[in-house]
Amino acid sequence: MKKLFAGLLAACVMVAASVATAGVIELTPANPQPSGLKQGLKVKYFTGDRQVRSLGAAKGRIKNSSKPGKPLKGLNYPDKGKGAPVLTAGIPELVVADISGYIKFPSAGVYELEFFTNDGAQFWISGKSVAKLDEITPCSSAGRPKVNVPKAGWYDFKALYFQKEGTACLESEWKAPGGSVQLIPNSAFGYK
Repeated sequence: MKKLFAGLLAACVMVAASVATAGVIELTPANPQPSGLKQGLKVKYFTGDRQVRSLGAAKGRIKNSSKPGKPLKGLNYPDKGKGAPVLTAGIPELVVADISGYIKFPSAGVYELEFFTNDGAQFWISGKSVAKLDEITPCSSAGRPKVNVPKAGWYDFKALYFQKEGTACLESEWKAPGGSVQLIPNSAFGYK
């Protein structure tokens, strides 16, 4: 009887632990940790195709034809109205961007993230998809993932973004453990 009770108690603890961490994406630090990074994110662009209306089409265009662009300072490019340049592409619409580098978490713990995009985008940290919005839309949230950061440091970061026409935005926020919601600072991003 004691063994049965102990087994049931252990099962309850495991269920409670899995419920407490449900929906939290486990991240893995970059290994080895990079050094000598430049601040910002690397970007490659494909431009000028009115047929890009989804992440699938954006991925195909980047894979087949892209050109390096001026690095991004970070991920805080708010909507500046019709006619404003998209990111660092220098043009106001029909832009696909393949973004890569690292994101630095200053401490361990569970972070709440949020990414905003116009039009679509998908974001990966440690090779895991953390947010996705695959449609033509005004500046909207791509999701509010929670990620578990096992230790402070640099983590692989990647994003695929497309903007069809009209206005554009690509922004990011986080809530560090015990902190408040704030823009992810440009200094949290690096690339080789």
